[in-house]
Amino acid sequence: MGNHPLLLEAKLSLFIVKKANHMEQLFNPQWPSGDRPEIQLCIFPHLPEFLVIDSRRGNPEIIVLSTDDVFDEDFYQAMEAEFSETLRSSKEFLFSHLINLPINIEETARDITMSFILDRLGVQVDDEDEIPSVVVYVVSGGALTAHSEKIREGLIGLIKNGLDLQESDRWEQTISDLINRETAITEKLNEQHMSDALSSDSLDYFTLWESRN
Repeated sequence: MGNHPLLLEAKLSLFIVKKANHMEQLFNPQWPSGDRPEIQLCIFPHLPEFLVIDSRRGNPEIIVLSTDDVFDEDFYQAMEAEFSETLRSSKEFLFSHLINLPINIEETARDITMSFILDRLGVQVDDEDEIPSVVVYVVSGGALTAHSEKIREGLIGLIKNGLDLQESDRWEQTISDLINRETAITEKLNEQHMSDALSSDSLDYFTLWESRN
């Protein structure tokens, strides 16, 4: 599966859920034409599952996918091949190329990742006319631990339309479980980072009385 730069440049809007004072706008995306995105992805960075809201056929179809089901050996081989090509793509201005390499690799990784997700959803990613409009929510950061209830309400609001009461309740529970698990892991990692900061084992922090030079 090849690289598809137009996929991200023309069709994909990326929202990172970090500021709770803009929750309504974040969870109410519209294109300039007023249309709703055809696919919405809710990514929980520390979980193996992610949520897909697929509205290409009208009422939203909600799916929980596992990273193991999407990112198989072909995915890693595609990543390795693209990374190698990116690394070797410029020898004339090598230092400049190396300085910009992290940005280029991030764009490549994001592009390939999206291609494999859309392929798993049955999209013909090699045909630009078939690529749907996509919005991605990355549910992470300080807002998740401080405003998890607002984030939960925002995500639940995305799935309300077209679901009966029983199905809506089931998906509300699924979303709450995903948020609770992501929050617990985030809080644990924050505690670990704080513990590291207060110990001499951390290279990221130092006191006024300590020099690492």
